Amino acid sequence: MYRALRNFVALILVLAAVACGSSDSGPSSTGNIDPDLVREYLLMHPDIVFDDEAVSDAIRRALLRRGQGRVAEERQSILSAHQELLVSPLTPSSGSTNTDITIIEFYDYQCVPCRVSYPELQQVRATEPGIRYVYGQLPIYGSHSIMAARAAVAAHRQGLFPEFHHALMTIDSELDMTLIFATAAEVGLDVETLQVDMRDPQVHQYLKEMRALAEVLDITGTPSFIIGGAKLSGGITAGDLKSELDRQRNQI
Repeated sequence: MYRALRNFVALILVLAAVACGSSDSGPSSTGNIDPDLVREYLLMHPDIVFDDEAVSDAIRRALLRRGQGRVAEERQSILSAHQELLVSPLTPSSGSTNTDITIIEFYDYQCVPCRVSYPELQQVRATEPGIRYVYGQLPIYGSHSIMAARAAVAAHRQGLFPEFHHALMTIDSELDMTLIFATAAEVGLDVETLQVDMRDPQVHQYLKEMRALAEVLDITGTPSFIIGGAKLSGGITAGDLKSELDRQRNQI
């Protein structure tokens, strides 16, 4: 019994260190713990786990990390299964195609938090040239959002997506068809060709498939960012994105 208790005490010290954020478990390394004896002791004295706040917190953290890990793996599997959509000629993207890290943004041109986050994303793009960026249209704010998304895909066909995207993201007013077409003309797009492409069934189908991808990724609002297997939702800062990029790099 003394050996089992000694193992359990060692386990408590390890879990407490984890709960406090320490990466060094010191002399109470898990390599010195007999898992069978610890399990036996825990089965006989389960209240110890619940009565010790540090241990309970460590267990909750471990369960959370395990759950997050499973969700991240599921997202990565979903993205792999939809890789053809993400590299479609209709999908705007920028940055290196040889990178290990990609940021996918799902956004709506009439989404205020999307516009607020836009300069933050631009800052990251300026300082992280090795990252690939994929622009996922997710129009959820009505008919003008849908038309703006169609226009963005059509602008991509003309090779002027970055200019059109920047213009729409920095407009400080609600969109309507007049404003969408006026903006297209201002950035040099052929508006007649744009209107034809906006009616193309391929463009309509593409946007349906992009929405379906967002739904299977459990994205319910904009902006939402997928970085590796992680999801960031709502207004974000450059610091938020950089922190997640660093975390993803550490996992590679």
